[in-house]
Amino acid sequence: MSNVWISRAFVAAGIINIAGVLLFSRGLTNDTLWQWDPVLFSPFGLLLIMLWGGAYIAASSRYLQLPGLSLVFAAEKLLYVVAWCVWLSNHGSQLPQLFEQQWLTGLFFSVYGLNDALFMLIFLYAFYRARHSQVRANQMT
Repeated sequence: MSNVWISRAFVAAGIINIAGVLLFSRGLTNDTLWQWDPVLFSPFGLLLIMLWGGAYIAASSRYLQLPGLSLVFAAEKLLYVVAWCVWLSNHGSQLPQLFEQQWLTGLFFSVYGLNDALFMLIFLYAFYRARHSQVRANQMT
């Protein structure tokens, strides 16, 4: 994976966070989303997810100079993956009911952890690449 592709992946992660929240929350109006997970997906939690998306985009062209930031992003994604696994273990059998109640929310809870796992791996790879790069923070322009 080239540096350009990694930068594009950061931008994609940001766009997915921002656009995904707006889509699945129906413009922050989908109360079914926060009824099923009021901790992570309250309106405030959704705004924070979009803020993380902005951070991914902002860091996309500087990840080589800031390897620690990629590691922070990976850790943040790991927390969402773990939360998704816990949610599935507690509510997975209720997914058919959720799809009937609000199919968009059912789809969201079915897949969001897979998306976060993918980007967690990309952020870990970006950390690895940055740690083994000749570019350092003092070379930022």
